[in-house]
Amino acid sequence: MCVSCGVPFAAAGDVEHHCEACLRHPRPFRQARACALYETGVDDHPLKTALHRYKYRPEASLARPLAGILTTRCPLPVHAYDRIVPVPLHTERLRWRGFNQALLLARPLSKQTGTPIDAHSLRRLRATRPQVELSGTERRDNVARAFVVERPCAIRGRRILLVDDVYTTGSTVADCSRALLAAGARVVDVLVLARAVIA
Repeated sequence: MCVSCGVPFAAAGDVEHHCEACLRHPRPFRQARACALYETGVDDHPLKTALHRYKYRPEASLARPLAGILTTRCPLPVHAYDRIVPVPLHTERLRWRGFNQALLLARPLSKQTGTPIDAHSLRRLRATRPQVELSGTERRDNVARAFVVERPCAIRGRRILLVDDVYTTGSTVADCSRALLAAGARVVDVLVLARAVIA
C-alpha cells in the first residue's frame, strides 16, 4: 500500500512506496489509513450503501454499528495520539443533517482508548458542495482553504488523529491537515472508516 495515503497496490507483493497521486500531490498528513475498502463503481457494496444512508438520508441510528467497525478494525494505535479531531461540518450542513457524522464515529474510539476528542479547535469556514458530486480537481478546489484552527493553543505540539467517514481523493483531510499543521500540530495522521478506491 501507499505509505502516505494507504491506497492498496494492484500486486500483492509490491513493496510499500508512494502512489502516483501522492507523488504528484504530496500529502500534508503523515499517513492515512482506512478500516475497510470499497470500489466507487460498485453501487451495491453494503458499507457504501450504509455510509450513504448515514450521511444523505440522514440516519443517525447507523452511527453505532459504523463506529463499531471503526473501533474493532482500527489500523492505527489511537493511544499514541494526544487528540482525536473529527472533520468539522459547516453550520448549514450541520443544521440539515442534525449531527456531525465524523464526531459520532470518533466518540466510541475516544471512549475505548482514553484519547480525548477536540471537536472545537478546527472549524469549517465556508459551506462547500458535497464532495460526492465532484471530480478530483473539483474536490481540491472545493475545500481549498475551507478550514481554520481557532484555538492554536489546543493544537500546538500535539499529535493529532484526524477522523472522517470516507477517503476518496483525500482533498478534505488534506486541507484539514494543512490547517492543523499551520497551527503547530506536531504530526497529523488520518483515520477513516472507509477508503473509496476509484475503479
